[in-house]
Amino acid sequence: MPTAVNIATIAPALENLAAEGLRDQFEQEGPTYSMFNMGNAPFVNGKGFRIPSYLRPPTGVSGIAEGGSFKQPSAPTFDDMYVSPMNYSLPFEITGRALRNFNSSEAAIENFSDYMQKLTMALKKEANIGCFGDGSALRAIYKSGTTTVTLYNSTAHTPTAGYGSTKGAIHMRVGESYDVYDSTLATYRGTTTPSAKTNTTITIPAAIAGATDGDIYLLSNSLYKVPRGLAYIVNNDTGTFQLQSRNTYPELKAVVEDLNGAAITVSTFSKTKRHLIARAGVGKAKTVVAIMSLAQDDALTRLGQNFKRWDGKDKEFDGSFDTFKHGDTVAKIDPDCCEDRIYLVVPNEIKRYQEMAFGLYQADGNSLRMRSGSTGYGSDAYTAAIGVWENYGAEEPRCNALIKRAAVAGLSTQVAASA
Repeated sequence: MPTAVNIATIAPALENLAAEGLRDQFEQEGPTYSMFNMGNAPFVNGKGFRIPSYLRPPTGVSGIAEGGSFKQPSAPTFDDMYVSPMNYSLPFEITGRALRNFNSSEAAIENFSDYMQKLTMALKKEANIGCFGDGSALRAIYKSGTTTVTLYNSTAHTPTAGYGSTKGAIHMRVGESYDVYDSTLATYRGTTTPSAKTNTTITIPAAIAGATDGDIYLLSNSLYKVPRGLAYIVNNDTGTFQLQSRNTYPELKAVVEDLNGAAITVSTFSKTKRHLIARAGVGKAKTVVAIMSLAQDDALTRLGQNFKRWDGKDKEFDGSFDTFKHGDTVAKIDPDCCEDRIYLVVPNEIKRYQEMAFGLYQADGNSLRMRSGSTGYGSDAYTAAIGVWENYGAEEPRCNALIKRAAVAGLSTQVAASA
């Protein structure tokens, strides 16, 4: 028989794996997730992290005649914003038989390391997808079909005004459960689990009653429970932003250039950056990073092909450009970004406000705990979960800009890559 291995012998090492190696992997390797620094703000119970905001300058400016009286002065007003922590979590389990068949505690720890790295990669991917979301946990948009469902994608459909309509089924997983809501996220239609998928379709066990063009598939039981990403911060929507009104304070809106299906051009960048100068000032407008999809990087580098010329006596012809650059704005490519969008962001103006760093849930002192059995007396299986509690926030969203609904036809996209 193998050497007995129990939870007590491997739990300390499991905690160390999550606290050191896996946390570093999660926070440092994400393409977009890791580019935003941690925010430092006081936490207010019931509201979240408080961002002091000075949105209303003092009033009372006037011109007076000689010997005239000033207007009544006004007190300064501080309209604090709040960022409430949200989370991504992933549970896992190991059976008693698996524990009993490890040859030693060292072998168990080694295998746990491999297993947890896979878990971390899966959760890291979901967190990076969420970087481009609005906190709704959207993963796809319904177009048509019953048990074989066609989803909005960059190959067959024009991008919609909102985000998420270019990815098809790329961000969905076989075996994962998804809630289906109407396009306003007000009406719940049902929950389903795909049994198969292509780049643009999923196969589900039964048709969703009342399914309508524009319905939203999102992570099950996660509506507005995950961190809010760039689609929430970098837009010009009305409504509430970090508990303040964008209707009252347009300073909380970002610059948005809607191309409505037109192709991206260099002049689009020039126009958008000048709008940023008007909103945020010269210094911040010139320090933006252009986070974009494969499609828009493809479109922008193609713009220079006609200007590439052979020169000299070399017999090797290189007619390509590797990257696109506009002034001191450098492109950052992330395949998870919507294919029709480019985010011009000032990295220092968007921060991650963190309540719990990535790691194991162990507030009860246990890294692994016995799973409850069907009779309530426990079982021969042991469960745990990894996760992170944080949210993205911005002190000055007007320092950032969005170019959306750029043409995607004929460009390199995730959907087209394996179609």
